[in-house]
Amino acid sequence: MPSPFKKTGAIWRKPSSIRNQTVRHVCKILTRTYGTPRFGNPSDPLDDLIYIILSNKTTPRMARRTYRLLKKRFGKWDQILAVPISVLRSVLRPAGLSAVKSLHIRGALRSIKERFGSCDLRPLKLLTAQAAQDYLVELPGVSEKVAKCVMMYTLHLGVLPVDTHVHRISSRLGWTARRRADQTHAELEALVLPALRRNFHVACIAHGRKVCRPRDPQCHDCCINRYCEFYKDAR
Repeated sequence: MPSPFKKTGAIWRKPSSIRNQTVRHVCKILTRTYGTPRFGNPSDPLDDLIYIILSNKTTPRMARRTYRLLKKRFGKWDQILAVPISVLRSVLRPAGLSAVKSLHIRGALRSIKERFGSCDLRPLKLLTAQAAQDYLVELPGVSEKVAKCVMMYTLHLGVLPVDTHVHRISSRLGWTARRRADQTHAELEALVLPALRRNFHVACIAHGRKVCRPRDPQCHDCCINRYCEFYKDAR
């Protein structure tokens, strides 16, 4: 069942036909402009979960580098459970927050092994989207956004993870007025059809890094500025 939510975005005041057309056009333009990049996310669910945990509060380049080091040091994820946590922490140190991330990764791996018999998240493919999300968010260090990223990138489920870029762009478009990204999943999933969600998410990341930046957004170069409330107000 979808989570209940309050309609906070200005777009909800428009007729449903205009609202739906606007969302489709924005998604189409963003996808045409940026394609469907993966940003280095692995295709295996557990690989991706660990990669996303590593990506928290670090640069994409550092996250990729640390992930490669981790894969090289531990041939199988189960091996992390057989060594002192200090060994894992030393590998993660360059990416920052090594004390927290090592606890999250080790705790998640322990829970996964207890549930499935090995460090493997592929059994999630047999679950419904809601059941997969319910399981993932119970793991240490796994927020709703992290769970939805794993589900979107590796389980090919029609969910919409809301990170800082998706939240910023959606707020400027007038699709939500919520202050925090983690409060916005239900509202945006009610707006964006499942078939459009993955492309919208990855295109927002690319657009947010290049054009719709937190500071000094390049509004005149924006491919979707005709639909943007922030741009209209700034003119």
